[in-house]
Amino acid sequence: MKEKFHELKKFSFIVIVSIAITIFLSYHVANVLFGDTSLEVYNSLKNKKEYLQNEIKRLQQDNAHLQKEYFELKNLEPEE
Repeated sequence: MKEKFHELKKFSFIVIVSIAITIFLSYHVANVLFGDTSLEVYNSLKNKKEYLQNEIKRLQQDNAHLQKEYFELKNLEPEE
């Protein structure tokens, strides 16, 4: 009888510790995935993506303008 009580006590301790560890790890995983920091990082990256896409468009337009200007100037040079 005493032995069964000791086993039950040991089993209960293991269950309680396992539950505590599971809750602790679940909290940290949820915080990493859904916490304030991850949302801020997402929004920051989204804004950076939009900025870079606009910058690409602007640079492409500048490049097209400069290419046009280059070819116009090249046509004005005398051929050798």
